[in-house]
Amino acid sequence: MTTKDLRIIKTLQQIDRALLELLNELPFQKITVQLLCERALINRSTFYKYYTDKYDLLDRYLNKILLEFKQQVNVDFVVTNPSITDDEYYQIPFRNFTAFVYSKRTEYLILWKASIERQPYNEMTDLVYRQILEKLLTESPELSEKRTYCELYAHLFSSNMMALIRWWLTNEDTVSIEEVQNIMHENMKKGLFYTFRHSIRDSIQ
Repeated sequence: MTTKDLRIIKTLQQIDRALLELLNELPFQKITVQLLCERALINRSTFYKYYTDKYDLLDRYLNKILLEFKQQVNVDFVVTNPSITDDEYYQIPFRNFTAFVYSKRTEYLILWKASIERQPYNEMTDLVYRQILEKLLTESPELSEKRTYCELYAHLFSSNMMALIRWWLTNEDTVSIEEVQNIMHENMKKGLFYTFRHSIRDSIQ
């Protein structure tokens, strides 16, 4: 990689950081290219070298965030027997996924509450939904006759998973990554009701 390439990467990273910081402070409508340039410590000509306008920047940034998220999601467990979800084949990708999500917690929390037209949280949920549905219908073709039920399962699990992630990142001071991994695992293995009862059993006995 040349020095020029490194400079470009650094500049684009500065612009991304500036966008994220400003989204945490202002509604997107009030963010201007001038503000972005001042925060990123670049001039306007540099900004327009890479982006058409602030909307182009936001769309590309969100698309990059969503692609990274999609690449980390592993839904192989949906077509296996719950009794073998303890296997490292399923647990390693799960641990990697939660570690990745934790590393992106600042970006996610800002984007989920940002005043923008697109809804990144919903788009992430939809990505998980589509991956689960595709896995079910591809790995078990006979389920195509019960597509409606597969769609329901995919909706329930994707919504549940994303709700858990948002709850965790919002309460990271009191909820450890190990607790979240265990909740996800128990949910896969035994279902939502059992996991909930087990998690709070000391309080409701």
